[in-house]
Formats: sequence, C-alpha cells, structure tokens
Amino acid sequence: MPDIQVTRIDPDDEEAVAAVLAMDRLVWADDLRTPRERALRDTPSRAAWLATIDGEHAGVAGSWDIEVSVPAKGGAALRPAEGLTWVGVHPDHRRRGVLRALMLEHLRWTREDQGRALAALNASEASIYGRFGYGVASTELMTTFAGGTTFTAPESVEELAAATTTRMTTAGPEHAERLHALVRESGRTAVGTVVRTVEDYARVLTDIPETRGNREPFRLLWATRDGRDVGCAWFHRTPKWKRGAADGRLEVITAVDTDAGAQLAIARRLTSFDLMAHVDHWVAPDDRLVLWQGTQRPIGKGITDDLWARVVDLPQAVAERGHAADVDVTVRVHDETLSANAGTWRWVARDGVGELDRHDGEADLELDVAELGAVWLGGQTLGARARAGFVTEHRPGAVAALDAALRTPAGPVATLGF
Repeated sequence: MPDIQVTRIDPDDEEAVAAVLAMDRLVWADDLRTPRERALRDTPSRAAWLATIDGEHAGVAGSWDIEVSVPAKGGAALRPAEGLTWVGVHPDHRRRGVLRALMLEHLRWTREDQGRALAALNASEASIYGRFGYGVASTELMTTFAGGTTFTAPESVEELAAATTTRMTTAGPEHAERLHALVRESGRTAVGTVVRTVEDYARVLTDIPETRGNREPFRLLWATRDGRDVGCAWFHRTPKWKRGAADGRLEVITAVDTDAGAQLAIARRLTSFDLMAHVDHWVAPDDRLVLWQGTQRPIGKGITDDLWARVVDLPQAVAERGHAADVDVTVRVHDETLSANAGTWRWVARDGVGELDRHDGEADLELDVAELGAVWLGGQTLGARARAGFVTEHRPGAVAALDAALRTPAGPVATLGF
C-alpha cells in the first residue's frame, strides 16, 4: 500500500482551502457555474482534510458542525454530531486506500478531538459507507403530490391549521437565525432532525443566480400562529407548459414544523400555487402527509436512504439516547475501525436512561456497529435486522428486549441534506 498522509487544513490557509475546492470540483465533475469566490465560501474549511500520496493531492473530506435529534425520554433531544461531507478520491488514485484513510481520520477526530458520540452523512453512493460502520438511520418516500391534492386530517388538526397563517418570502441569509431557531424547536419533538449552524443556514440560503437555470430563486413559506413561528417550507418553482396547459413543478428542499396543524397549513399552500401541476416533496414513509391521503396506495416512486448514522463512542451514545423500556442484556459489538467500541458490553436501561459497562462473560446477542447506526433513530428495528441475519441472538428473547428499549413511537423525519 502507498504511504497516504491525511492532513486537516488550517481554515485560515487560503491556499489549502483552494486546494480542497479544486479537488472537490475535480472529483465531482463540477460544471464550474458557481463563481469561485462563492464556492470558496461554501468549502467546509472549519474541518477539511486533504489526503496526499508522495506529495500529490489524492483525496478530500470535510465535516459540518451539526446537531441530530435522537430519541429521548418524553420525546426527542438534540445531540452534537459531525456531518461528514465532500468525500472524494482523485480519479488517478482510486483503489489505493485513500478513502479508508480519510474515513478513519474523520472517525478518530470526531471521537477523540471533538468528543462527539455520533457522526452522520448523506450518501451519494450507498455501497460505500456500511463498511465503515454507518447504517441507514432514516429513509424518504420519493413523493410527488399533484397540484390541488386533498389532505384529509382529523378535526383537531384542522382547527390548528385554520389558526395558522402562512406567508411567502424570498430566501436569503437574513433568515438564517429565524430558521435555525425553528429547526431546533422542531428537533425537540421530531427524531431525525438535523440542525445546521446559523452560519451554514446563511450560506445555503444565499442565492446564486448562475446555478438557477430556468427556476426562480429559493422561497420560504413561513407558518405562524399566535405570533410565533410554527413551520417553514424552503422551495422553488420551475414553470413549464405542456400542450397548452400549465405543467410547472414545485420542489420542496426541506420543510419543518412544530405540530400537525402547521404542516397541514403549509402542505395546502404548497399544493395550491398557480401553474404548478406537480409538487416534489420527499417525506418519511409514515409522514402525516402520507397518512392524510384518502388511500395508502403508492403515492411515491419508491423509498431511498436519507440520513446515515455512525455510533462513534458507544457508551456516550447510549447515555445520550433515551430508552422506551427497561432492558438488561449483554451485547458483543464488532467494530473494525474503532476498536474502543468493540467487545462485549452489558447494556442496562432503567426509567429511560441507559448505560454500558464492559462485560467479561458470554453475550446475549452480537452485531456489527453499523446495525446500531441503522436502528439508532428508530428508522429500522433490531428485530427486522435480526430476521435478515444481521443480528445473531445467543439467548432467546435478547433481541426482542433490546428492540423494545430502542423503539420509537414514530419513525425519523425527512431532513435537509448536507
């Protein structure tokens, strides 16, 4: 294997930041429409790594400062995490261990330098990240709602929606603090919510005319009630005509809310814009918008992965996550990339609070750390993973016991990618 060096760049080193951008643009075949100065501002210089072989740049990775909403006693709680991003290998250096070196350094840095128990990512290629301990923690239904779609909700939800006011504005960095506050509030009840920093929201809300094509600038649809924000949708519209009829498309980038009434009010606005025949709005499989349909027959184009989660510090992650039932089991965890997680643990939870301690005896069940990532937000169940052969049970009932402790009332929500 070649000698691969992975170095975290100095955020103030303009030459290093430019090198990260250049590598990313090469790896991802960037069309270069984004002005270079703006692209440099979008570079994750807070935490970015360059991999080199014999002094030649061979790969790149970055990390966003995020919070992820995990199950907690009484609902959900936001926990700090690292959002892996910008992962790429130079075409001339593929299959030489560059990706592995970058991934291992990010995991080490997340655990040892940042003291964080979780890492997360959105995968461009789904076959890559399982080998590094990531599991699919949430999924999205690739949904398109027709203009004028009817949402049939219970009366109590209708009353909340009727009391909700919606107003549209053009997106911009001046809305960053307001959006950040709303997403954090939503994350206290909606597991799977990813919260970016105020600075990141300001960056992504800034319009780039060169990359828009024939669509409009991004818009924000705010929902308010009793003088406070209760929801927001971030979207854009693309006009189109087909055989003399309006065939425009509205694409929802993300939508957040604090209750069902806000979501209903927003959904009705989004599906009632003039000239928009289609509303692309990817939602969780058990999202309220799916349940408010008159039929549960397919309304989407299938399910795709959304958030991937990686348990980086297992004892800390267990302590930071709520448990739905008491449990006392021993678990053997396999982790090829973070040896501190590997081994046999006694997993105990009482009154919603869990803890791990090392255990010298036999294990009741065993699994790879990626299986924990898959079930951590409630998007998958340990029982289903065991049925598929990914979890081995040595004591009858052990899988069911831990599964019950990790269950959530509803699946994780769809969230803004990074």
